[in-house]
Amino acid sequence: MDLKWPVLGAIVLVLALVAVAAIVVMAARVHRRPADAVLVAHTERLKRLPRFRELATQQRWLSWWQTAGIALAVIGCIWLIARPQTTDITQNRYSTRDIVLCLDASTSMFDEDTQVTQAYSQLVSGLNGERVSLVLWSDAAVTVFPLTDDYGWVQDELARAGRAFALGDQEYVAGTYLGKERASLISDGIVSCVKRFDLSNSERGRAVIVASDNDPQGGPPVYTLPEATEFAKERDVQLYGIGSADLSFHEDKRATFDKAMTDTGGTFSLLGDDGSIDSILAGIDRLSADEVVEPPKYQVRDAPGWPIALIVLGVLMLIAGWVYALVRSGRLSPGSSSRSTPAATPSPRQARPSSEAVR
Repeated sequence: MDLKWPVLGAIVLVLALVAVAAIVVMAARVHRRPADAVLVAHTERLKRLPRFRELATQQRWLSWWQTAGIALAVIGCIWLIARPQTTDITQNRYSTRDIVLCLDASTSMFDEDTQVTQAYSQLVSGLNGERVSLVLWSDAAVTVFPLTDDYGWVQDELARAGRAFALGDQEYVAGTYLGKERASLISDGIVSCVKRFDLSNSERGRAVIVASDNDPQGGPPVYTLPEATEFAKERDVQLYGIGSADLSFHEDKRATFDKAMTDTGGTFSLLGDDGSIDSILAGIDRLSADEVVEPPKYQVRDAPGWPIALIVLGVLMLIAGWVYALVRSGRLSPGSSSRSTPAATPSPRQARPSSEAVR
């Protein structure tokens, strides 16, 4: 722990020491025996009384207790004036993997896309540092949000997409179709998603999570599905497929979809299968990726905790000593205020001072 103003703290400490020395000198003068003091003889018997010794010990301990409380409070104040500070060092590590969520927004998938977005949300919740993007496609591809590691925003966007698909909001997928007739071109959609990776560093792990029913519709695609697979392999992109539940009734479409994914090193599973998301996460973890380590960040902040604790402790010790002194003197004894008895009026004979010396 460092001090921001150590010179000021040293000055205050010197002044406190001077003040303590002055108080000691003044106290010594006050307790010095005056010249006209009346000496009392035979006090040794009084000092040997058990009650006198008990009271004297209590008074000494009370004095030391209050002195320690004052010392702690003063030390805490001096320490606080010097403004103690501490330095926090943070060094973030994050993954260099990039993931594109490639969602088929064609008419045939509209009813299942709500469930797909929920699967994507589950997938994102299992990531740690990877950048994520969402791309919708039909006969054209539209980027909903670019690669980002702001998972809070990603989850909000996925929730918004799920609501849009549940309500059948056609405006949400505007731009994914070019003509009057809707199309579904999975191969072109995969190529478009592969092109969404913004950095060409070959050390970054890249994956595309394709959700589709593999039901090509509309005009002829620019790429065939095998060509799209080779396009992804040339760029070291792994494809992971989430197939529509209807593919369980179309073995040929399921087989071609499965082969396109596994040829790149990815996996394929049907929507709703147990463990499908876990298998995708396991595959993403196997992607080769460098771990980026940011330069350390230094943040200086005030640390008044210990000085304040000393001040509070010292004040509590003073209060406790003061309360103890009042209790011992009987001023805070139970019923002292309600059962106070008037002082006895001395008789004239008792009031006259004695002229005899105490021997």
